[in-house]
Amino acid sequence: MNAMRPIVCVLALCAGTATALAQAPMPPAPQPPPGTGETPPGDGDAPVDNGGSATPVPQPPHTHHHHHEDPPVPRAEPPAMQAPAGDPHRPSEFSIGIGVGYQLPTSLDTPNLTSVRFRLPSGLTFEPQLILASASRTVDTGMPITDEVTELGIGAVVRYPVVKRRRVDLEVLGALNIDQLETTPSSPDTGVRITTTKVSYGLAVSMWLARHWQISFTANNALVNSVKNRQEMGVGTVTVTTNTTYGLVFDPQVQMMIHLWY
Repeated sequence: MNAMRPIVCVLALCAGTATALAQAPMPPAPQPPPGTGETPPGDGDAPVDNGGSATPVPQPPHTHHHHHEDPPVPRAEPPAMQAPAGDPHRPSEFSIGIGVGYQLPTSLDTPNLTSVRFRLPSGLTFEPQLILASASRTVDTGMPITDEVTELGIGAVVRYPVVKRRRVDLEVLGALNIDQLETTPSSPDTGVRITTTKVSYGLAVSMWLARHWQISFTANNALVNSVKNRQEMGVGTVTVTTNTTYGLVFDPQVQMMIHLWY
């Protein structure tokens, strides 16, 4: 027992020395001399392989870049679409005109012409004509006799302004009319059919009193005039007579009309 006491003392002394060394603080890392620009590696810095040398590689100084943003450039707005200035004296859109007038020469007491015109924005004007009519006459003298008359007609006058001066237009025009008049008596195979075809041309001068009022003078000249007369005169007997007149003749028929436009 006395022989083991020195050994126990030595072991206790070694354990105490090891504990004191473990609790002693670590000396600080050596600082580089001033002016070298070297930064000691921190705890989070990765080791740098510099050919086996322990000297750290100097890092370039951090430069702060200041970004200067250009002021926003205002966007140029497209110019507003402006409606074209309309003609103050004439309709600038599709219009309809209704008018009355005279076939000259005649008495001015009662108008003897009527018309409806359709005007496009370009000034091109149509004056259509349409006839769908039927009439009958019955004479009863114990045995009723009825005569029927049917008329079918279609045509149009086309006008176009070629010269405009303030409120006054000079127009050229052309016209085509086809009319068929058929009479059917009670007696069989005694009918009569008359077909008339007219082609004319002319000039017109129109004045716009206001945007919705127009007065016009028109001079018409016949170019082609054809009349075909077909008459039945019994079973299997038909007579057809055709009279045609054509030529460039300047012998105008004058009309005066006033129209209200919408």
